[in-house]
Amino acid sequence: MEIKGFLVLMVLIIGLSGCGVQHKLVREYKGKKEADLVLAKGKPLRTEISEGGLTIYIYQTSKRLKAAPINTGQFQYDRFESPKATKTDTYKYFINSYGIIEDVTYDVDYKR
Repeated sequence: MEIKGFLVLMVLIIGLSGCGVQHKLVREYKGKKEADLVLAKGKPLRTEISEGGLTIYIYQTSKRLKAAPINTGQFQYDRFESPKATKTDTYKYFINSYGIIEDVTYDVDYKR
């Protein structure tokens, strides 16, 4: 019975790992040309050169998140709210000397 539970857990972990933003970006852009990226996303915020000689196109988007009420499920006199924050999504596309995208990374940062 313990082995069966372990197998179900492993299948869930493997299945859900394919649903992430990072995996979708790699699947969508890896192997495509630099021109396709610029056509879809526009001009990058900045470009950098990595130690391996790859060109890195960096795109960032920021969104201001308002305070959201937190419901404790109990009677309360005071309102509980999550703090206001700024969400910054950073996308990095690694492009080789032939203009082909080799890798994509995605990072999220929250600041209060």
